[in-house]
Amino acid sequence: MYSTLCQKLSIIAVCLSISACATYDRTKPAPMVVGSITVKVNNEQLSTWSDLPIGAYKIPESDVIVTGHQSGQGASMMFGVLGVAIAHAANSSGSAAGVNNTEQLLRIKLTDQTRGEIEKLIGQPPLVDKFTTLPGVTQLDVSSGLLLSYANDINVRLFTVLKVVLKGADKRPVWETRYFASTGEAKPLEGANSWTANDGELLKTTVTANLRQAINVMLNDVAQSSARDDKQMIVVEAGFPYLKQRAQILGYRLTEDEKYIAFVPKLADALVLSGVTVLGKSASVYRPAKPEDVVLTLMPDSPMPEVKASTSPALASTAK
Repeated sequence: MYSTLCQKLSIIAVCLSISACATYDRTKPAPMVVGSITVKVNNEQLSTWSDLPIGAYKIPESDVIVTGHQSGQGASMMFGVLGVAIAHAANSSGSAAGVNNTEQLLRIKLTDQTRGEIEKLIGQPPLVDKFTTLPGVTQLDVSSGLLLSYANDINVRLFTVLKVVLKGADKRPVWETRYFASTGEAKPLEGANSWTANDGELLKTTVTANLRQAINVMLNDVAQSSARDDKQMIVVEAGFPYLKQRAQILGYRLTEDEKYIAFVPKLADALVLSGVTVLGKSASVYRPAKPEDVVLTLMPDSPMPEVKASTSPALASTAK
């Protein structure tokens, strides 16, 4: 009875997301801003209401969220609290038990590191001409988190996530979205050759690389107000945050360099996957979109044939 109710609620939520009332504001580019933009990094947490799926577990005293462990990895796991709150308690308690042995290593705070990486990038061309940390008319609020997203019962993918809100002169939001970044590599959370082996050495270096890449894409995207071009749509197959199963997702090609590709999934705002996704090329494949492609398809184990896109000079020149 419980699972049947959850399935029905999931169907209702899916219908809401694809109906005429669905919004796609997170797929839109930032508005063009005349003058400099003040960047302010804060320590706000991702919202369990709108940013995280049902059953996500927040590690205490950290910016780390564990997800992908939840039962019923169907449509409901792609939504926040909307429509499926009944599933939350059972799933989140199961997740806490899964990370108990390594929780001390996972008490990671990203605010200071995020601020430091942003200050490095906006202190040099070409971003130095667009961003500042000094008070100004237009402000970009940035908060960060780390997602540990289970790919199966053992292996976990790391995703850094930035939540950004652009505010005008009246300090009211005029645009907001999220930026996810991951190499796509999946490893066990603990044990030999795991994320937390050797005092979490691989965990720390991967988080730093993903965070830097997310910030790089975000700042360039906001500065250039990069268009989402219907003629530059692609289909990407990869492991995405919150989902165990690999998926094919239709979206707008944004930019790429030799290691990463950034695109904007054409997903409704109600979905916790909505925003900009930056993925490592070594763990993802992609091709130009076809007229018959659907927005999202969960995939079997074997990936689709890879078709490389051209490298974008814009990101390649600024990638670190």
